[in-house]
Amino acid sequence: MILLVLAGILYAWYLDRLIEQRFDGETWARPSRVFARPLELFTGLKLSPQQLTYELKLADYQPVKVLSKPGQFSLVDDVFEIYSREFHFADHYQSEEKIRVYFDDEEIQELEYMSSNDELLFFQLTPAVIGSYLPGNDEDRLVINTENIPQSLIDILLAVEDHRFYEHLGISPLSIMRALMANLKAGKTVQGGSTLTQQLAKNMFLTPERSIIRKINEALMSLMLEIRFSKEAILTAYINEVFLLQQKKIAVHGFAQASKLLFKQPLKYLSKDKLALLVGMVKGPSVYNPLVHPKNALKRRNQVLKIMLQDNQVSSDEYHRLIERPLGVVKKLPPVNPFPAYLDLVKKQLKKNYSAEDLAEKGLSIFTAFDPVKQRQLEQGLKNGLNRFSNHSIQSAVLIADYLSGDLLAMVGDRNPTFPGYNRAIFAQRPIGSLIKPMILYGLLMDGKTLASRVEDRPIRIKQSNNQIWSPENYDKKLHGEMTLYRAFVNSYNLPFVHLGLENNGLQRLTDNLEKIKLVRQQIIYPSLLLGATVMTPFEVTQMYQVIANSGYFTPLTTIRQVMDNKHEVLTRIPLYSAEIFDRQSMIQVQRALIGVTEEGTARYLNTRYADKTFAGKTGTTNDLRDSWFAGFSDRYLTVVWLGDDENQPIDLTGSSGALRIWADIMQQMDDASVKLGAEPGLEWEYINSLQGGKTGKHCNDSVLLPFTLGSKPDFSSDCDANYLEKGINWLHKQFQ
Repeated sequence: MILLVLAGILYAWYLDRLIEQRFDGETWARPSRVFARPLELFTGLKLSPQQLTYELKLADYQPVKVLSKPGQFSLVDDVFEIYSREFHFADHYQSEEKIRVYFDDEEIQELEYMSSNDELLFFQLTPAVIGSYLPGNDEDRLVINTENIPQSLIDILLAVEDHRFYEHLGISPLSIMRALMANLKAGKTVQGGSTLTQQLAKNMFLTPERSIIRKINEALMSLMLEIRFSKEAILTAYINEVFLLQQKKIAVHGFAQASKLLFKQPLKYLSKDKLALLVGMVKGPSVYNPLVHPKNALKRRNQVLKIMLQDNQVSSDEYHRLIERPLGVVKKLPPVNPFPAYLDLVKKQLKKNYSAEDLAEKGLSIFTAFDPVKQRQLEQGLKNGLNRFSNHSIQSAVLIADYLSGDLLAMVGDRNPTFPGYNRAIFAQRPIGSLIKPMILYGLLMDGKTLASRVEDRPIRIKQSNNQIWSPENYDKKLHGEMTLYRAFVNSYNLPFVHLGLENNGLQRLTDNLEKIKLVRQQIIYPSLLLGATVMTPFEVTQMYQVIANSGYFTPLTTIRQVMDNKHEVLTRIPLYSAEIFDRQSMIQVQRALIGVTEEGTARYLNTRYADKTFAGKTGTTNDLRDSWFAGFSDRYLTVVWLGDDENQPIDLTGSSGALRIWADIMQQMDDASVKLGAEPGLEWEYINSLQGGKTGKHCNDSVLLPFTLGSKPDFSSDCDANYLEKGINWLHKQFQ
């Protein structure tokens, strides 16, 4: 007998320890949420009403005719009325606010407060949640505190599930007897006798098996919960723990997350009929799933509303009005992570400071640079571009960055942007071909060459260490004789760059410059590096071109701006870092050559398609047409496109015929301004003949305006093959020099 008592005491102690471990400290794993950048509204912002509508819907704002609660917006004749939600940003708290936004075509004309009609200079919209990092057991929930639980939810829940909750000590013998009699009368289980505390004990600590032992454990643990914790703590735990929905492989727990998924609204803003539906789902989450079994769900919701009528929570008129309402749920559940490629990189960059457990369990708020509008433009442009090609095995990776700030704004790692598999943008290491040439050109300029320097396009044969002969060729298999360095670059001829790279230690300069941005992989440097035989990921190519587009200033590409804990304290803030690691004057000359590529070189398609704009960029093609690249930039944005085959088979596309066309389709969606070269007093500009390299007139054939460091302009002139009027103007100009 004594042994039985001791065994009972030990077993009770064991159960008590289980309860203590779950209820003390962090009761639940709190998934971290990843937020897009907040949309900052101000007068003069270039933004279309369609883009603002997209942003609002992505942030779960509901379109309505008349605003009645936060999280709603209306649009009438290019005038938006927005009822914003409260939100804890990393640097400030923003309360609920009603604002009005006036549009003039595709630009914000005016902002004002709706309450006072006073002018509003600036407003940050609630950022959209673009992803979550879930715990290892694939459970998702939004944990809410006791003070944030709507009283109406508590009233409905207790009326339906446990109306004597505040009277019992965890178990209710009367309820058990009443359920037993009902089940015996029906000949099957039609009613349960479990209290909310028992349901909580079963959900948190026990398996769903039906057995006497489990029921005994459930009763014992319910009593212990009631002894150790307050009714409010137990009720809050239940509201956060109860299983309500299955989102593919993700089990959705708690009323708060179910409300967000089914209604796209926080729990506190739900009407009584919607709360009734959620409470009704407790009885059978699969049977009463409104997306799968809407008729069952509607019937169950109305049963709950009838209980509310009997409990005097609604009047007879209100009851009859509510039962006529539709369920009001979404048509389908959104994906857990709709932008998987971007989320991959966020997680990779967070690993420097946070473990996988921290991300999945501590409820962090991760504020990123993700731009939903840019992502949408990228995806639409990519879709349009891929439709050009009949080969549907072509894969793609695209990145868009703000090259001044280093913010990575948008990204895809698959031709299907929502596919959560292999992320080619950050993992696919592919040869980059002629994308390497701007870095070679930079080294040549630093060595004293100019864009007007004469170079030769002639054969070369190099005996390698394995006694094999390396004899590279131009892409067109032709030789083009003598020309300027500028002309060789814009046409992407290989042989002049191989010759120049092997002279005067040019190959070593190239590797030294790549090392500055940590993009050298090979221990042994081969001459083929001069033709882009090195491999890089699309992300690494974007980093290389960031420093080129930013005039030699290196800014690490980042997705993360701030990280905040669940108490709204900032844990990490990413400072803006920029360092001048390359010579600005020489890099501006490289930029001018990249503009030449799009005006008259391998990317001149852009000059045809966008005659009123100026872009800079470089095409890249690898052996046997296996990889197609284009890296280009406009006034502020750098976009890199890669096309290829996962089996490394030829795709029969050059950089010009493949990636460049995708880039152009994306740029059509973005409609960014022309690139502008920075003012630099150490540079002077001169028209030269792009074949011969001598100074020439503005309107002469083969004339091009190029920058030179002071004192390095050509000291001779080239003949002007132009009309007689131009020749006369040039002759007079020479006479008065």
